[in-house]
Amino acid sequence: MEGGSGLGDERGQMADSQLAEVRNMRVLLEEARVLARNLAYHRRARLEAVLGQALEELRSEGRG
Repeated sequence: MEGGSGLGDERGQMADSQLAEVRNMRVLLEEARVLARNLAYHRRARLEAVLGQALEELRSEGRG
């Protein structure tokens, strides 16, 4: 009966290892989501700054 118990322990270790791997992947995925959100924010902020500058230049040219 000990042979079966050893196999069960081995399977349990494999399951624990796979569970740890899935948890690590979830952490990495969440980090990727945060980075993507930050990148999108900074890209939008940069685009708004460039558009604002272009609008100011157009307004200045229109007045001149």
